[in-house]
Amino acid sequence: MKTRIYPLLLTIFALTACTGSAPATPQMQAPDLLSITAFAETEPVPDDDDAADDPYIMVTQTGKTIIAGTNKRRGVELYNLQGQRLASIDSGRVNNIDGFYNAETQTFQLAGSNRTTTQVDVYRVTTAPVDIQLALTFDLPLAEPYGLCVSPNLIYVGDKEGKVQSWSWDGSGPVATYVFDSQTEGCVVDTQNSHLYVGEEMTGIWRVDLASDTAPTLFVPISDTLLVGDVEGLDIYSSDDRRVLVASSQGDSTYIAYDLTTAELLTKFAIAPSGKGSNIGSVDGTQDTDGIAVTNANIDGHPKGLLVVQDGFNVDSAGSAANQNFKIVDWRDVEALFTDDETKR
Repeated sequence: MKTRIYPLLLTIFALTACTGSAPATPQMQAPDLLSITAFAETEPVPDDDDAADDPYIMVTQTGKTIIAGTNKRRGVELYNLQGQRLASIDSGRVNNIDGFYNAETQTFQLAGSNRTTTQVDVYRVTTAPVDIQLALTFDLPLAEPYGLCVSPNLIYVGDKEGKVQSWSWDGSGPVATYVFDSQTEGCVVDTQNSHLYVGEEMTGIWRVDLASDTAPTLFVPISDTLLVGDVEGLDIYSSDDRRVLVASSQGDSTYIAYDLTTAELLTKFAIAPSGKGSNIGSVDGTQDTDGIAVTNANIDGHPKGLLVVQDGFNVDSAGSAANQNFKIVDWRDVEALFTDDETKR
């Protein structure tokens, strides 16, 4: 096991990030806030209060789309692209979830951080018929499993004390341990460059080089106007000409897209209501988002993929408070925000 501890280095790295050549974001002025809308939303989770948390998007080779979402009061739920609940599993207080397609079994393999059992749950999701089953669990030496992200080889899971560990999918490990100064949650693995991005909620987004023992670099720090603490969901969108890191800026209920290579701020936006009152098909906006997920899969009607976000304050079509849920956004609407801006430059 490798343990990498980075104590009391935040000020040094923050200064480096703000004055060095890599992340240019901190010097940028906050943009005028733009907004887009969701075209669909999932059914509310069955539990009230702060229950929904983290989504993951599964797209089959035929384009069938299934959205997994955690209900951190009881387990995991599966929805179709129209937001209808397809299946669920009551396995405990699962906080975060992530996964990949297992070509050998022709199923999706998911992992979840279970705060009830202090374990990682490994699930197998079939798509015909749609079903989710618990395939494996393994114990964690963490006080409370919290954030989680995966690669096809490893599961990365953190706690509320700043510790992030990597584990093999069979439960062996920890393979490596990374220690930050304060609470982390959102994370995403860049398998192309062997990097791990970790959101330290009130500090910023760190980039960890998984192929070396070098200390992490502060990709983007928290600020009052751009990435507002606390940092929540993270995910990476890849296209032929650009790779984008998307983050949930929970402190001001917005989302930020950065160029993954340069840390350039591409856009900052909110998700606004798509209609007023009881308009048929209207979807309310989002606030206080925890987890997010993206896919670049070519889906019928959505050729560039999707963004899915948790909504911390869901309301129904009449404007009444409802249990939390997940909103579904066409990625073209996100991309248009920064491509339009580039055209104007």
